[in-house]
Amino acid sequence: MVRFGRYILANQIAGWEDYYIGYKALKKRIRLYGNRASIATDEERQEIMKSFSELLDSQIEKIVLFMIERQGLLAGRLQRLRERREAVAQDLMHEDEDIESSSLCEHHDTMPITSRLMEDYRQIGVELLQLLEFVELNATGFRKILKKFDKRVGFRLRAQYIASRSNHPYSQLQLVFRQVGIGAMVATISHNLVELRAQSFEMSSTSSSVSLFRYASLPRRIVEEEPIIKAIEDAMNQLTQEVSLASYMAHDLLLPEPIDEGPGMFTMEEDAHFLSIQINLMNTFLYMVNYYIVVPSSDNYAELLNAPATLCGVIIGSMPLAALVSALVYSWWSNYSYRAPLIWSTLILMAGNLMYAVALYFNSVWLLLIGRFLCGLGGARAINRRYISDHVPMKQLTSASAAFVSASALGMAVGPAIAGLLSHVDFELFGAPVNFVTAPGWLMVLGWGLYLMLVIAFFKEPRKPSVLLPAISTVLSPEKNLANLEDGGSLLPTFETLTAPLLVNNNTTSVVAAPQDIMVDEEEECGEGSNFDDDRAVETVTELLTELTLPIKILLWVYFMLKFASEILISESSVITSYYFDWTTTQVGMFLGLLGLTVLPISAVVGNYISNVYEDRLVVIWSQIFTAIGVMSIFCFSPWLEYSSYQYVAAAILIFVSTNVLEGVNMSLLSKVMSPRLSRGVFNCGLLSTEAGTLARALADGLITVVGRGGEANLLNFTMIPTLLIVVFSTLYTWVGYYTLY
Repeated sequence: MVRFGRYILANQIAGWEDYYIGYKALKKRIRLYGNRASIATDEERQEIMKSFSELLDSQIEKIVLFMIERQGLLAGRLQRLRERREAVAQDLMHEDEDIESSSLCEHHDTMPITSRLMEDYRQIGVELLQLLEFVELNATGFRKILKKFDKRVGFRLRAQYIASRSNHPYSQLQLVFRQVGIGAMVATISHNLVELRAQSFEMSSTSSSVSLFRYASLPRRIVEEEPIIKAIEDAMNQLTQEVSLASYMAHDLLLPEPIDEGPGMFTMEEDAHFLSIQINLMNTFLYMVNYYIVVPSSDNYAELLNAPATLCGVIIGSMPLAALVSALVYSWWSNYSYRAPLIWSTLILMAGNLMYAVALYFNSVWLLLIGRFLCGLGGARAINRRYISDHVPMKQLTSASAAFVSASALGMAVGPAIAGLLSHVDFELFGAPVNFVTAPGWLMVLGWGLYLMLVIAFFKEPRKPSVLLPAISTVLSPEKNLANLEDGGSLLPTFETLTAPLLVNNNTTSVVAAPQDIMVDEEEECGEGSNFDDDRAVETVTELLTELTLPIKILLWVYFMLKFASEILISESSVITSYYFDWTTTQVGMFLGLLGLTVLPISAVVGNYISNVYEDRLVVIWSQIFTAIGVMSIFCFSPWLEYSSYQYVAAAILIFVSTNVLEGVNMSLLSKVMSPRLSRGVFNCGLLSTEAGTLARALADGLITVVGRGGEANLLNFTMIPTLLIVVFSTLYTWVGYYTLY
């Protein structure tokens, strides 16, 4: 694996070497501090952190001033190009005053001028892209050097440094990550290229209708023919951590970051097996359908078995309760295999659903509960997450992760909808009743049976990943970069443009030589006692507790809260709506199905807009406030105020939408603050969040059954009071640690 120190030296732009982060010098200073840290007093520890912070401040100032200088030079060239364009426009205006004397040939005489202007704008675009790559390389260097300081010295400087510098009103650190000035130049280059292409397109056509393009918006295909614009936009998005819907949703998996790799450095990897990915996604979809398909009719099922309707809480909650245990087992099992645990989990799910389906025939509540408990033991979401994070190539990772979250959301909507459609089913199968309460079980037996056949026939066990050392090429010149862009390539670091595989066979081994000073630095870094790259997965509970910093604790608690609130709302919906509004199973299923369908539109709004405009921590706070408002709005104040279905539906939508906004942003924030050690192995943050959410579901469903013993009339208020207390506590806890979230 290529070290970042080697990468940053090999990819510096000629003439800019003095303005990059002093990565090697900072590592030497860290090594010096590391030797002193073990015997340092508290006062000396503070002095070490202050001294290193001042070094980083100096490096940031050097980079920022150089960026401003380069931006000024490019802005000056753009200003001169604008003046040239105005002069050309004046000449064309004089020609247009005498239309009869103008000819097609005269129009074509202006095309070389337009072409030269376009090439000049493209050249500035290429140099602007180089500046963005300069910024990205330095930003990556800062992240890595702070991580190395925390590991080697043992002090938690990274969170404190970033929080203090990024929240300063005149933050230079923010200038490194968010480029307002560069954005203005990108806009200038973009609209000028668009207009020049329009003029060129108009002058090259004899059609009168084409002249409409001069003052109208340009067709999208012409914009797409300027790859430099797309390359700059991609670089800006990557630098500012701007998110799309796919990348926003992908945060739900808390994927591990690459281990000490620079931008553009990849290992050799083959495409993931397409059918295996689809089968993996199908598993999470069917599981969510299986979870929610019983919600609309579980209270009726309990009553048919001579149990109180509020037993629906236990019926629904048996599944997440069992999943608390199974998630740990499957997470460990996936270290060795994926196919085997998928097969066994499917068999368990088939058995559990069969018990659920025949419980009415045997008139046994225990058979019903055991069946749902087995369904929880068969939940393989830990395997689904692990398969995507460990065995899907980087280029497919974001889309596969977003598809995983989408499949979960779709299953959440489809489950209740199917239950509503099954409400009129009524026949017997070998003497066993198949009706609106048992049909979900029979349907899921069939669904999991078909899934089992797909796993056996088509799922491919992934090979253990192999690591190949990539070689580094030098940075392309602006002319070569422009040619690469025009050929449909990209100026951003890619496997083809920046790396070449280490070719090994029985006879030869090809390795790209590195400068001697870099090789010496590698030996120093990997020397005895070095722990610069200690990204080992957490293996013990003690190590886990050490890695659970305040922001991680806050975000895990927030995750617990939002799952508790949404589970209370969904699980008791059938009982509440039946008691207050006389809703049927079909109406409950339609309501929950439509509620579930809001997940993807909400993700689109948050992922494409809210997360790009507002800080994640601000969205987290406000989402909790709106959740609290929704919980307070759903209370029943009868007999003083009439309780209507409009009040319930409006409050339910507010709670559901708020918790879903909160979930996406919370997971996005958690992926940023968690230690790399918590992104790998069995005890990873993905598992911790799953366990927190599963525990919240189990407790919420258990609360419904316990409170329901006091009667359905008190169920709504008595379950929402503890929910409100949890939401309020969570909001206050977040506020206390607000500035630790970044």
